[in-house]
Amino acid sequence: MIRLLTFILITAVLVFCTVWFAENPGNMTIVWLGYRFDGSIGMVALGLLALTVVLVLVWRGWTMIANSPGWIGRLLGSRRRKKGQQALTMGLLELASGDVRQALKHTRAVDRYLEDDTLTRLLTAQAAELDGNNDAAKRQFEAMLEKPDSAFFGLRGLLQLALKADDREAALDYAERAHRLRPRNPAVIVTLFDLLLTSRRWDRALSLLVDAQKASVFDEQELTRRRALLITAKAEDAIAAGENAEAIKLLRKALSASAEFTGAAVLLAGLYRDLKQDAKARDVVMQSWRVAPSAALGTIYRETLTGDPLLQVKSVEKLVATNPEHVESQIVLAEAALEADLWGVARSNLEKAMASKAEARHYRLLADLELRENQDGAKARDLLIKASHANPDPDWRCGACGAETDRWVVSCPSCHSFGSVDWRAPLRVHQDNTAKSPDTRAKDPVALEQDGTVIDHDNDDAPSPTDQPSKGNQPAI
Repeated sequence: MIRLLTFILITAVLVFCTVWFAENPGNMTIVWLGYRFDGSIGMVALGLLALTVVLVLVWRGWTMIANSPGWIGRLLGSRRRKKGQQALTMGLLELASGDVRQALKHTRAVDRYLEDDTLTRLLTAQAAELDGNNDAAKRQFEAMLEKPDSAFFGLRGLLQLALKADDREAALDYAERAHRLRPRNPAVIVTLFDLLLTSRRWDRALSLLVDAQKASVFDEQELTRRRALLITAKAEDAIAAGENAEAIKLLRKALSASAEFTGAAVLLAGLYRDLKQDAKARDVVMQSWRVAPSAALGTIYRETLTGDPLLQVKSVEKLVATNPEHVESQIVLAEAALEADLWGVARSNLEKAMASKAEARHYRLLADLELRENQDGAKARDLLIKASHANPDPDWRCGACGAETDRWVVSCPSCHSFGSVDWRAPLRVHQDNTAKSPDTRAKDPVALEQDGTVIDHDNDDAPSPTDQPSKGNQPAI
């Protein structure tokens, strides 16, 4: 609508001017350099208009001629970029398919058509790494460090090469430099965190958790767990160095962050026990028992008790009252009752514990009970035989690889998994032998799944000594 009104307005102005000049023709005389020109005003205006048009056409022609090299260059450059991008795409596809020779062939084409050599170096380095030529790949990645735009990718490549060569010191240096360039890159944060754990740099790992929180690498629960683990690792080093006051401070801080953390509770209670501060040790066990009972805590609690066995049972009952339905509460009370010759209390609690899962320690306690209460050596031997076939006792064990340790550690010594060591029973799986009769199979241990792990649940009868897992069954870890 606006364009139409503009066109009508311009047309009206031109018509008005034409009519006005027709009604008022007038005459104009121009004398210049001895020449005289006589004409009407309309002819002069028309001449000026024609001259303007000619000048505009000449200017446009000159502009096109002057800019023609740049236009031709842009046209040729667009074709070169298109060919370079096509060669880069084909090189990446060949690299993904494992054809290193074809990938390097396309790399040369990328280098010829594209001015930026970053992509060429990256593609060449990856092809060389795939071909097993790590030295050539390292040279390409190091060359990428010269440009700010490609330095991060060069460091990532060097980091992967160092990890492949198991050069942890160099890998840590590359990871730190990459993290300084991009402090919120999730992959770099996770890799740097693992390397810091390997080098036992707990303080730097704790500070890295701040960046991990900003980058949303871990959720709040995982951040809390990792922070508690690192603080406990620092406390463990303080204990080894004889700095008990600092260790106590750190362990209390770890328990404040994660009350259900058994490792910190066991270390703190054990430290108080060793320092002869038995009341404080029992307080730590009582607080942790409410949320995470364990046999390790129960042992420390009973070791701090003194005096008459009956009084010790009363103290254990106070502990058990904080979490009465847990199997560890039943076991620790049965142990205390057995020492106090309270046969009925010991037997009833053992039966409750074995109702959920029968373990070797249950049968050993029953054997001790039979000897002390009934002096029945034969029954005790049968129970000890059952103990050899029952679920193993819990211990400090890695949940990732099943390796057993003599104490809590922040990372598994075998598989280096972070925070995987906990007080747990090993994994054991049994399968029924189909060649047996139904009555015999009913006496075999039955595999149960509890808390994400498969465990054994033995019945009251001992399995036959000849019962062995068939070939192909998963062995006990």
